[in-house]
Amino acid sequence: MASLETIGPLMAGMKSRADMAGLASEALNRMFQKEQTELVAQALRVELVPYLLKLLEGIGLETLENPSATKAQIVKALKSMSRSLQYGEQVNEILARSSVWSAFKDQKHDLFISESQTAGYLTGPGVAGYLTAGTGTTVLSSVPPPVDNDSGDQG
Repeated sequence: MASLETIGPLMAGMKSRADMAGLASEALNRMFQKEQTELVAQALRVELVPYLLKLLEGIGLETLENPSATKAQIVKALKSMSRSLQYGEQVNEILARSSVWSAFKDQKHDLFISESQTAGYLTGPGVAGYLTAGTGTTVLSSVPPPVDNDSGDQG
């Protein structure tokens, strides 16, 4: 993805389909977590950081079902971009000038991220980071099973 023009088209898609901003924000978060310097360079070229900061203000997220989760994905993406060795300083300069960033930068946002379509394969819903066996629909009885007196041990 870093070898192609990825960020600009994704941002254009977010602007034209505001209802998909949550999904696009999650994609951005995942891309920037891979520490691809070229993706951060693309983001700076197309002015993604100011656009994401505007979304953090709530502008453009009015139609979303869960704007808090989208904001959480945006914050995580911005934090990942700010850790870029080559471009992190430029990202941090933009973030430092933002009044909205100061309200979000120190908060823990994982609690706002609900299940996505891929969530739950390794962890059960509502379980933060613990591997589970999934969500079974089997209801266990609260009564122990009967004792079997016909065991083969008596002979």
